[in-house]
Amino acid sequence: MSYTALRYHLSLMRIVRQKVAPATSRWRALLSLRCEQTPEPGWIQNNDEAVEVEPLLTGICGSDLALVLGHNSPYLASLTQFPAVPGHEVVAQVAKDTPRWSQGTRVVVNPSLSCASLKITDSCTACISGHPESCYNRGRHDLGLLMGFHFGFPGGFGEKMWVPPHQLYAIPSDMSVQRAVLTEPLSIVLHGLSHVKWDLVHRVLVIGSGAIGLLALLAIQSRPVPPELVIAVARYPQQQQWAKRFGADVVSHLGDPSITELTGTPYPPILHALPWRPKGFDLVIDAAGSSSSLKGAVECVHPGGQILLLGAASEMTWDFTPVWSRDITLHGTYGYGKPDETFPEALNILAHSPIPLEDMVTHIFTLKDYTKAFHTLWNKNTGALKVCLKPV
Repeated sequence: MSYTALRYHLSLMRIVRQKVAPATSRWRALLSLRCEQTPEPGWIQNNDEAVEVEPLLTGICGSDLALVLGHNSPYLASLTQFPAVPGHEVVAQVAKDTPRWSQGTRVVVNPSLSCASLKITDSCTACISGHPESCYNRGRHDLGLLMGFHFGFPGGFGEKMWVPPHQLYAIPSDMSVQRAVLTEPLSIVLHGLSHVKWDLVHRVLVIGSGAIGLLALLAIQSRPVPPELVIAVARYPQQQQWAKRFGADVVSHLGDPSITELTGTPYPPILHALPWRPKGFDLVIDAAGSSSSLKGAVECVHPGGQILLLGAASEMTWDFTPVWSRDITLHGTYGYGKPDETFPEALNILAHSPIPLEDMVTHIFTLKDYTKAFHTLWNKNTGALKVCLKPV
């Protein structure tokens, strides 16, 4: 049995060429994607609990972009297997009746892979303790990191996908798919924010106002007691408008006078080192995931402050002297924590927000128009914020 899907085909030679000649990375990225007939995964044949779902809308995530552009770190390569159908920000409908789910039910997908995904009997300590994002068995049992990055666990860029029943969450009947597609990234944000020691936080800086940065602003304002001051760094007009909607003071770059006022005038750097500043923010969220954004975060946090990496930072060289010399706490975060908590909380926030969050989905394309989708996402003059794919 096969179905139509957009698949990523790994080519090490192509990735090398992308790194050697970055100007060709976007052109070569599209060569790695093919809309084609794809075999159904083998694990579902002997698994009567697998739920077949039909994706209705799937967001293109920053990690999908990093994959096709060849920007991902090789650190996680052993937990991926290709060719694979990407897409893990998925809203779908159940295709067939199952003991737990009725046909036609609209759901969002928790794409994390762990012991429970394949019903591994000798569950690891991390899964038993309720932290499947740290599953020890991901390198075994044909189990990968995430649906969409493993040939056996296709993502949402296709006509079908198969999900363990406990990894689906029903969406409210009156919620649009455009709003619901934000559930997965908002769940990531909520897990990330759970690392922060909020009793020490009064002033927050968010660097990067893509979907993750904007949803971080939404989640911060949804806290019982929001911080006294939240400033967002947003480069593009559409990002600036949304950041303001979420209650942030907005600047276009870290050199803005309002930033200098809070961090102090930087001392002149020596040999291209980071400039030393006497003050800073209690919490800086890096939602961009680049070398420059992380350097900006370290530069703008105050001594003893916290930095949260929400942007899936890529591989980089780094001088850790500013981190240890200023007693900075650096929070790395991945996944959804306890998904039975973060996914329902995300759906609750989305359901009750009076802001027209569905408008964050600025462009929707069919699978066959994937080249237009990626070019639209890369061209910021289009006003693109969240770009999604649908089967037809």
